[in-house]
Amino acid sequence: MKKACYPLVFLALALVLGSCGDKPKDQKSQKTQKVAQSKPVEKIKPACDLTMGWDPWEPYQYLTPDNQARGLDIELISAIAAEAGCSVKFVQNDWMNLLKGIREGSIDLLGGASKTTSREEFAYFSASYRHESFVLYVRTEQVADYSGKSLAQLMSEKFRLGVTEDYLYGDEVSNMQDDPTLTAQIVTVPITEVNYYNLTQNQIDGFLEDPFVAGYTIKRKGLSKQISAFPIEVHSGDVSILFSKSSVKPETVAAFNEGLKAINASGEYEKILKRYSH
Repeated sequence: MKKACYPLVFLALALVLGSCGDKPKDQKSQKTQKVAQSKPVEKIKPACDLTMGWDPWEPYQYLTPDNQARGLDIELISAIAAEAGCSVKFVQNDWMNLLKGIREGSIDLLGGASKTTSREEFAYFSASYRHESFVLYVRTEQVADYSGKSLAQLMSEKFRLGVTEDYLYGDEVSNMQDDPTLTAQIVTVPITEVNYYNLTQNQIDGFLEDPFVAGYTIKRKGLSKQISAFPIEVHSGDVSILFSKSSVKPETVAAFNEGLKAINASGEYEKILKRYSH
């Protein structure tokens, strides 16, 4: 009995001594793991999550081949939102339906909006974040025919004018749109790019467009020889970010205004602008 127990005793001692030799290494490893686990990386969460509506209007807003919303407005507003502590996701639609979403609160904000009394009933406006103008575009071969004439003179000669639904082009054009004698001459489309097609197909005589946008679009569509700018600027003014009163608090608008000041002060605004100024 006693003789048979000796191997078991020595085996037990070997196991104990072996484990004692490894213990300091294991304890150090376990201690390191516990320390690492006790201090997880903290992620800073945005103070608000917002949905920005946009419609194709290159270079301000457009879709990349990999289905990402990009453009001058997208980048500027994203930078402002980051300073305001907000995250932004993007939803594409036409302008008319996006305004409807603002009224209902399903869309939180839109870029490139002109401030009007009617819109103030359902929306807040940020401080102005960029300048906007509209120029008349016509078929190249007819530029000489229109030389020296104002838009009012052209309309009196049965000029057919293309505009985009719910876009604001200034008081002169708004008055024309409200004039029943000119109704047949004003062709309204839901998407601005339809105007380029209508002009080349002789369905209109000209259309109004932001020169920044028109330059990009005409080049992309290969229409440089067919469409030219006519020296009539019908509207020029500042645009703001429009926020839904149904879903956004005034404090958020104030935070965006501070964010706009911040990116101007840091030079980030100018950097973004330069990327789209070519």
